[in-house]
Amino acid sequence: MHILARILGMLMNRYLHEICEPPIIHRNFKSANVLLDDELAVLVSDCGLAPLILSGAVSQLSGQLLTTYGYGAPEFESGVYTLKSDVYSFGVVMLELLTGRMSYDRARTRGEQFLVRWAIPQLHDIDALTRMVDPALDGKYPVKSLSHFADIISRCVLAEPEFRPLMSEVVQDLMQLLRRESPNRSDGD
Repeated sequence: MHILARILGMLMNRYLHEICEPPIIHRNFKSANVLLDDELAVLVSDCGLAPLILSGAVSQLSGQLLTTYGYGAPEFESGVYTLKSDVYSFGVVMLELLTGRMSYDRARTRGEQFLVRWAIPQLHDIDALTRMVDPALDGKYPVKSLSHFADIISRCVLAEPEFRPLMSEVVQDLMQLLRRESPNRSDGD
């Protein structure tokens, strides 16, 4: 969970959304764009389109062209891009970390190809949730923390952008979750 904390603690979206002026919408946030340096500090790549989006130079491009399959928020289909679209993509990355699955996997059965569609019905059922956790975690996580993490994810991947939290709220919730878990850690990670 410590490595997860470092990755999820990346305040990239908070920085882009709430500290930069004007705010920057990444629009192509995905796990492949999350890099770690030698000290496991998080770096986010592929922000190349963000300045163009701010200037309006790519407003006519389709949402599918600017996002990787499985990461794009539902509103991308209609060409709408907001800060909440990045929150959705961040939720997909957290879901990948939770399950060990890709955002889209053509090799899976039709009902399991899109990670978000497959996972959403299971996020609030603790038995289903524990079955969907990445087997590599080997059960080494507090169930209560798992449930809280699933709650954060489920809010990020809501279909309606107006109901998704701001990135600062997501970061605050993740930090609170990590603070609660810290005294229980015994693995030194």
